[in-house]
Amino acid sequence: SFIMLILDKVAVITGGARGFGKRLAEMIVERGGKVVLGDILDSEGHSVSQALNAQYKRKVSVYQHCDVGNFGDIQALIDRAVTEYGVLDILVNNAGIGGSVPWFESDGGSLSRTIDINLKAPIEGTRLAVRYFIENGRPGCVVNVASMMAFFPVEFGPVYGATKSGVVNFTASCATLALMDPPIRVNAVAPNFADTAMARDVPRNGLLAMNGILTVDEVVLQMIRCVEDDGLAGDSIKMLPGRSPLLHNGRKAVASGVVTLAKL
Repeated sequence: SFIMLILDKVAVITGGARGFGKRLAEMIVERGGKVVLGDILDSEGHSVSQALNAQYKRKVSVYQHCDVGNFGDIQALIDRAVTEYGVLDILVNNAGIGGSVPWFESDGGSLSRTIDINLKAPIEGTRLAVRYFIENGRPGCVVNVASMMAFFPVEFGPVYGATKSGVVNFTASCATLALMDPPIRVNAVAPNFADTAMARDVPRNGLLAMNGILTVDEVVLQMIRCVEDDGLAGDSIKMLPGRSPLLHNGRKAVASGVVTLAKL
């Protein structure tokens, strides 16, 4: 497959202050790209950005407050990329929330926020990025973050799992965007528990001990693969500790002419 080089590319990363987002920012800059980070953890996000700029002695990163539950913040983050660096090449919908209490003890507001952050925000981010790529005649790439809980229901996280199933289906439904000229590829990673703050919030019910835990780097390298490997379109990469990453072999959208003939 053709490799989309990250060199000189501009990536927007939500949830960029820690965990997968922070490490992905570091890997993209290592490969010669630039990053625009958004998060609600402002002091941590500014620190990540400032550290990268200090390390590379130039402005390879900017940080901006972004609550993906507010769609205007997502648009503003994309606008910031264009203002700072001239273009958008890659959008990574990484921001997500878990939930540390039984879902039926949550109130409706917190359940709605889980759906807003984990499902509606990646859909909206993808929509905004796709419109940008089409309007500017640019190839582009979107990376979504799903979860193995999209495929394996667990009793303590039905709402979280439902959002992640939605991300996998939405990503698969975007497969035909890669047939456009220039192509737009939307892919996802679907890791099992990884060594992040979210996993540390999981109820101590033996699941982590039983299933093991992925390293952040293992997951982020597959996020990089979603960008670089242009053989991937509408794909979700399943990840379990101690096993090789596996492409989900579910159905993907097939071309009907509706998308490739669309004009904005």
